[in-house]
Amino acid sequence: MFIRRSVAALLSLFCAFGAFAKPGAPVAPFHANYQVLRNGEVIGEATLSLRASSDGIWEFDSRTRGTSGMARLLGLDVAETSTFDWHAGHPRGLRYRYVQSAAIHSRTRDIDFDWKDATARVQDDNKQHRVSLQPNAIDRSLVTVALMADLQAHTPTLAYLVVHKDKVSQQHYVQSGRDTLDLPAGRIDAVRVDREGGSSKRHTTSWFAPSHDWLPVKIEQVGKHGETITLQLTATAK
Repeated sequence: MFIRRSVAALLSLFCAFGAFAKPGAPVAPFHANYQVLRNGEVIGEATLSLRASSDGIWEFDSRTRGTSGMARLLGLDVAETSTFDWHAGHPRGLRYRYVQSAAIHSRTRDIDFDWKDATARVQDDNKQHRVSLQPNAIDRSLVTVALMADLQAHTPTLAYLVVHKDKVSQQHYVQSGRDTLDLPAGRIDAVRVDREGGSSKRHTTSWFAPSHDWLPVKIEQVGKHGETITLQLTATAK
């Protein structure tokens, strides 16, 4: 169902963070809350967090739950956890865990990054895959962390190698303007970022706020049937 796919995909791209990064880390720990809307109507809520351990390993978590409409009826509950480290200023995937629970359909995906062997082992429900890795490959959730780091560093090219269930693809993004947004978290000036390529029937636009340490304050995805799923910031905390 488009609702489940869209919410999961958007959560993979969405995060916010606090004020102080650990030495050598371009993105700081964070905790943030969001609304999830379908065609302008609130259907759920999301919580995202980024944590660092003393051994240089980081963890990015996202969780969304359906609170009204079809998402609530389905009992939608999506959780993602990305474990990674920083390599030359870029996030590098170590492990990824995805769990989607719903009344009609549930699914899981696990990715283990073996950098010594340059191979990712993927368990997608009951199917197993092995994917050859290239430097700094990440899972789909870490695209947000990579975007925030590159926007903060004013990196001109926003391109990322992303491991999927049976392949690695390159995702491209471009800065396309500036907007002032009225959000539950307040009135915020943000840079608009569009994903290039992909399906011509789907389009994703994200807004990142320079005044809020480049956190993405809104993401909007239009599906192939014209349905719009939106995430927007409600609150952040250190």
